[in-house]
Amino acid sequence: MIYYFSGTGNSHYAAEKIARATGDRCVNIADIYKGKVKSVVGKSDVTGFVFPVYYGGLPEMVLRFVSNPEIKNRMGSYVFAVITCGANTYGAGDRLAKALDRPLDLCVSVKMPDNYVVAYDPSTPEEAVETLRKADAKLGGIADRIMRRESYARKAGAKDKFTSGAMYLLYNPFRVTAFFKADDNCTGCGLCEKLCPEGIIKLKDGKPEWTKRRCQHCTACINRCPARAIQFGRMTAKRGRYNIMNLK
Repeated sequence: MIYYFSGTGNSHYAAEKIARATGDRCVNIADIYKGKVKSVVGKSDVTGFVFPVYYGGLPEMVLRFVSNPEIKNRMGSYVFAVITCGANTYGAGDRLAKALDRPLDLCVSVKMPDNYVVAYDPSTPEEAVETLRKADAKLGGIADRIMRRESYARKAGAKDKFTSGAMYLLYNPFRVTAFFKADDNCTGCGLCEKLCPEGIIKLKDGKPEWTKRRCQHCTACINRCPARAIQFGRMTAKRGRYNIMNLK
């Protein structure tokens, strides 16, 4: 079984590619928490995790999921992780292994298009297509390694561990929702409410409201809004958007 977490579609894309190539099944961790998924049967001897690196570590929902004793007891004999990133995964693989209370048999990274519009301009469509072309080739190789039950999990070096520790301390304070808002371009379509992995966006008088102080900061709402109406502070109105579905 392959478990994935994805906001703008990068990790979903990677998980589906690997699942198809290995004859396995993949399931969205957010859908499990929302109760949308009751039972999905995949390969029992293999457990995979596919997710993006956040602030040098794991998305909060992924960390919560893999820390669940029920998940730990359900893992197969071969456990792998594919971590999607824009540049570096830092110590995310080590953090996953620690949360699972067991070493990973295979842990690899895949560069995917940049999408964190909260902090910077995402990849342009042209840049994203080229990045995905290279990612496709690497994902094929990763699937082959999984089928061979290959073992390789590079541990983070001292510099990456330090960077990961420093960055991850910032994740919880910065994943606030107070600066999210919908501007006058909002059509009230409700897509953001549907996409939110935690279900904390609710429409009120036709406009989205964030009902909790913190979220995952997956940027699904801001990147996938068809009207580009959702903003985070003042700078995002000037930035592009990234949604893998638009490239498809």
